[in-house]
Amino acid sequence: MKTKLLLITTLVLATVFSFAQSLSLTYEGEVLEPNQEIIVEGSYSASEIVAEILVTNNSADSLEVKVRKIENFLVDSTECTFCWGLCFPPFVFESPYPITIHAGETSNMFSAHYNPLEHAGQSTVSFVFFDMNNPNDSVMVVILFNGLYTDVDENIAGNFNISEPYPNPASNNVSFNYNYEGIRDAQLSIYTIVGSLVKEIKLTNNSGSLKINTSDLEEGFYFYKLTSENQEIESGKFIIKH
Repeated sequence: MKTKLLLITTLVLATVFSFAQSLSLTYEGEVLEPNQEIIVEGSYSASEIVAEILVTNNSADSLEVKVRKIENFLVDSTECTFCWGLCFPPFVFESPYPITIHAGETSNMFSAHYNPLEHAGQSTVSFVFFDMNNPNDSVMVVILFNGLYTDVDENIAGNFNISEPYPNPASNNVSFNYNYEGIRDAQLSIYTIVGSLVKEIKLTNNSGSLKINTSDLEEGFYFYKLTSENQEIESGKFIIKH
C-alpha cells in the first residue's frame, strides 16, 4: 500500500474544534500537526485500506480518550470504520467507551479501515481524539483514502483524460480540460465537504474545456466526481475562495 503525506489547511473543519496540546498523533513515524491530512492509497479492489495512527498523551495526567468519526465525503457505496480498543461497524461515529492513556504514554489501539467495495475514487474522513472529561482538549487528523485502479484495471479509465481543476483555489469559475473516446453518458458532479450535491454537468463533447460557475457557491472545500454509466472514473477536490 502506497502512502503519502500532505499538509493542508482544512478550511471548514479547522474552525470547528479548539485544539489543545495534551494529545498528539503519529503516522508512519512522523508526528502530525493538528488538522493535518494524510493520504492513504490502495487498490479499489482491496478488501480494505488501513491507516494505523499512534495517540500520545503529552500531559502530566492520565486521560480518558474517545474518538469521533466525521465522514466528510465518501465515494458512493463505500464504507469507513474504525477501531479504538474494539472495532465498530460503519454506523458508529463515536467510540462508546474511552481508552485510558497515562501521562507520557502512547496508545497503538487506533486504526481506520476504508472499504472501497470495488469503487475507485477519493473519500475523506476526519477523526477527532478528545479527552472525555474535557472535549475541547482534542486533536484531529483528516484521512484521504484513495482507491486506485490497479495496472490490470487501468483500461477501465484509460480512455478518459481530465486535468486538475484550475484555478485552485477558484473564485467565480473553475475549469477542467478533458478528452475521451468510447465512453457514454459522462458527467461531472460537485459535492460539498459533507457530501451534498451542488452541481451536475453532462459532458456533451468528446473533448474540450469545461468551465463551471462557482460564484453562487460558498467558500470552502469541494469534491468533484466524474462518472460514466453510473461508474466512477475519477474524483478529486478543490477549494473555493471568493
